[in-house]
Amino acid sequence: MSLSALELAQMQADADDYMPDTCVIYDPAVTIDAMGGQSMSWTAAATVPCRLAPLSGLGEVINGAQITSVTSWVLTIAHDQAIDATERVTTGGDTYQVQSVEDQHSNRTARRVYMTRLD
Repeated sequence: MSLSALELAQMQADADDYMPDTCVIYDPAVTIDAMGGQSMSWTAAATVPCRLAPLSGLGEVINGAQITSVTSWVLTIAHDQAIDATERVTTGGDTYQVQSVEDQHSNRTARRVYMTRLD
């Protein structure tokens, strides 16, 4: 069943009503110093309504010869909000690195962003 443009627009507006939080999306900027070294800085690109939720199932990585748990998070933002895997997001006092963005489905009412929290 196909949705009309009006029905899809209404569903997108309804999804926007379920974003209780606010997040800031940051773009990376690389600066090269006089010695050829690089430093990374982050510039706020957008402040947007969002919803953050942990994903079920934990992953594990080896970090410094120790097994460490990794919790993944899913951020829901407006269907037309620009974001990609090079960016970071802050919300609720925590910073997250974007891992991937779900973009490949029809009748998108929201954009889902998969992230890991930075310690």
